[in-house]
Amino acid sequence: MLPLHVLLFFAEGTKLKTVENLKYLIIILFNEGTLDKEINARILKASQALGRLQMRVLRKLNIRYCTKMKVYHEIVFISPLYRCEAWTRYKCHLRQLKQFQWQY
Repeated sequence: MLPLHVLLFFAEGTKLKTVENLKYLIIILFNEGTLDKEINARILKASQALGRLQMRVLRKLNIRYCTKMKVYHEIVFISPLYRCEAWTRYKCHLRQLKQFQWQY
């Protein structure tokens, strides 16, 4: 017997499989209903992108400082928050994002 909190969904008479997480467009939806794993995944992706840009852009002497700052701003400040307008943001999530942004 299934626990009461598990919902069953059917499509054209076929029972749909229950999953732990679902990637929909660019966001990962988790069955626990929190944003903790999504925020961590976004911070990880932004950190990896910034690491790749270190050698390609940020450490190059022939690229202007203002160009480097624009790239940095897009990667560190904007990309983790992309398409998060509908999120319920909590102080712990904002603190986590700010901590990531200021460590670089």
